[in-house]
Amino acid sequence: MASREFSKQNDNSPRERREVVRGMFNRIAPTYDLLNRLLSLGIDRRWRKKTIDLMQIDGHSVVLDLACGTGDLAQEAARRSAMAIFAVDPSNEMLLRARTKLKYAMSRTYFVESFGEEIPLQSGLCSHAMIAFGIRNVQERPRAFAELFRILKPGGVLAVLEFTPMDKKLVSFLFNLYFQKILPWIGGMISRDRQAYEYLPESVARFVTSADLRREAEQAGFQHVQTKVFALGVATALIMKHPD
Repeated sequence: MASREFSKQNDNSPRERREVVRGMFNRIAPTYDLLNRLLSLGIDRRWRKKTIDLMQIDGHSVVLDLACGTGDLAQEAARRSAMAIFAVDPSNEMLLRARTKLKYAMSRTYFVESFGEEIPLQSGLCSHAMIAFGIRNVQERPRAFAELFRILKPGGVLAVLEFTPMDKKLVSFLFNLYFQKILPWIGGMISRDRQAYEYLPESVARFVTSADLRREAEQAGFQHVQTKVFALGVATALIMKHPD
């Protein structure tokens, strides 16, 4: 139902669209990690690790993981000995699984149920902020980028990892074939929510380019540092900086 629900909500308010997406992720949370590993063959983990490496997180870092899901990216930050991690997500079911995953992390971890447009953290609190495969689910990206800018201290680093449109036609064709045909079938069979896994390719297909994302972040005040392309353009990591 998620795909149809989302299509019906396109003309409705951002708040209503956010609730549809929140409900979808609450439903698929129990099988989310299993399907991520199965459908990506673990490649998504390598992308997250490389993105964390680019951020240079260390024992002095205070990290915001926005749209944290089940906590994969936060877990990578904890492995870099981050001093504190704020894991923020609108889905309570996802946060429950993130709590379990980070239960024994040495980093201080805090879990916050919130949308990206309204993050209940104080200004200048964090040295690093990150969002992996979640920015396309944010209904009002300018507001979210403004919030990320507010929460980061001067000199802070932002990383945005996301699926992005590809220039290479053959790779794009194979990727879309997999995303639009195979992924919904496997995802639907295991999660028993086929429409949720139809939403994923639809959300990627209609999403903006990495250049567009960069411009949106820059409009919020960020400075571009680096763009890292993965798997011939299947995914892209943008590294941005809050000006000193």
